[in-house]
Amino acid sequence: MNGSLKYNSRLIKALYFAADAHKNQKRKGSDMAYIVHPVEVAMILLENNMPEDLIIAGLLHDVLEDTDKSKIDIENEFGKKVLDLVVGASEELEGREKKDWKTRKIHTIQYLSSASWDIKCIACADKLSNIRSMLRDFDEIGNDLWKRFNETKPSEQLWYYNELVKCLSDLEKYDFYIEFKNSVDTLAEKVKAAASQN
Repeated sequence: MNGSLKYNSRLIKALYFAADAHKNQKRKGSDMAYIVHPVEVAMILLENNMPEDLIIAGLLHDVLEDTDKSKIDIENEFGKKVLDLVVGASEELEGREKKDWKTRKIHTIQYLSSASWDIKCIACADKLSNIRSMLRDFDEIGNDLWKRFNETKPSEQLWYYNELVKCLSDLEKYDFYIEFKNSVDTLAEKVKAAASQN
């Protein structure tokens, strides 16, 4: 599968499925429709020549966590392979939602360190989409950006993203990993520059 992938009926169905599942949801601290994020994740995977099931899982990666769609819904529409990828990419693994931010992030880092290549690809595309958004918003609102997160200290957010760069380094030959790594460095530089002005 390559970047010239045709917009086949299965991808279109996944787009409509995700758009319906996330209807009325907004990005954190924004008026932007939430569906923009999973579409960007899928586009990152498409641009990096990933298989169709991976692209579809990218579109659906937040459906189980954030909507009322079920595992059965996903399997019935897109098959067990896509369901397994969506489950594997889900951050809200059983029991984690009750733990504090740092404990949850340590768990995510440990999980991704030994995750399959497919899951690492979805995670990297997801985190790249997030860091792109953070960079845009930091340029616009500066340190007010951190108020929208459960963890409001930029040092902790940067710790998390730097650990993700390390645990996803199996993907270092891919453009989206390189952009992710460089974007984390850029955000760190912006945070440092802003701190020196205060």
